[in-house]
Amino acid sequence: MFRVTIVRVYVDIGKFWPVELSVNAAYEQLLIRGAKVDRRTLSAARSGTLARSEYLTLLRLRDWVRDLTGNSELTIDDLLRVEDD
Repeated sequence: MFRVTIVRVYVDIGKFWPVELSVNAAYEQLLIRGAKVDRRTLSAARSGTLARSEYLTLLRLRDWVRDLTGNSELTIDDLLRVEDD
């Protein structure tokens, strides 16, 4: 018999998110950079519940978090939280 494992993957940038930064301020920062990311997407990514997104959004979030942290080596994998059921 085969065992089926269900894996859930979420974008979770909460550990990188500055405490004093609001979703609205983050949205404005990204807009100034020319990287539009919806406020609901930002909110879900901050809380670790973003389950679906476009690849371009993942790249934009990765680049923004790189700037926030000063870590140019940060990868998209660093933004993901994987849960096995």
